[in-house]
Amino acid sequence: MNHIQQQGSGLSETYWRAEQAALERRSGQRWGLPAAALVLGLNLVGFLALGLVVTSDASPVFVVGIMIPSLLGAGLAVAISMSRGNGPVVDFGLPRSTPEFLGHVRSGLAWGGVAVVGGLLLALILLSGIELDDPTPLGNVTDTVIGWKIVLAVWIWIGAPICEETMFRGMLWGALEKRTRPMPMAWLGNRWVVLAITAVLFAVWHREWWRFVVLLWGGFAIGIARMRSGSIVASTTAHSMNNTLPALVILLA
Repeated sequence: MNHIQQQGSGLSETYWRAEQAALERRSGQRWGLPAAALVLGLNLVGFLALGLVVTSDASPVFVVGIMIPSLLGAGLAVAISMSRGNGPVVDFGLPRSTPEFLGHVRSGLAWGGVAVVGGLLLALILLSGIELDDPTPLGNVTDTVIGWKIVLAVWIWIGAPICEETMFRGMLWGALEKRTRPMPMAWLGNRWVVLAITAVLFAVWHREWWRFVVLLWGGFAIGIARMRSGSIVASTTAHSMNNTLPALVILLA
């Protein structure tokens, strides 16, 4: 998101509110792409370390361990925002009133529905053309005792969306949209470029290659909720809705 353009270009009022929010946070934001890379790097190192320490997906240690990298990454993002930015309310577009919160949730539900419907159709197409031994992500976790399955299901449904949106549509999105003229590579701040980069990295980050197209679709839908609202509350709502079916699969399998 670069500068506030003249209205009348066909964009809805929600886009202009998001543009205004981006303009508001830009002056006090003293973090950018290096900070976003640090947050995502910490998250990645945590997951790589988890793979070295935990050998069984059915272990309760795995259930706890899978949460830690995302919690660390999101926590670092919030700390950077508080110490070198405007704070999470401004930097991540958190709502300041109940009507604003409800508006973000409505946007998230709408685009979350788009993510779910499109993702299901794409998954059916993919599964009809390829054979997989275990097409279900985290399939071995279904052997875990019911208490830990509940914990994991709640994490997938609520915890993971909050943490991942703080990192991707909060930190990374904010770092990209900060690129404005006369900064080098100002094209990175274009709203559609920001949407594309965050969606692609979101899909790659999950390292589930047979589901890449599904994740990419979800990343775009979730990102549009962020782009229209200017808030990670909308994208978190969309992400949580998109994760509802996987959470139910873990819980009921």
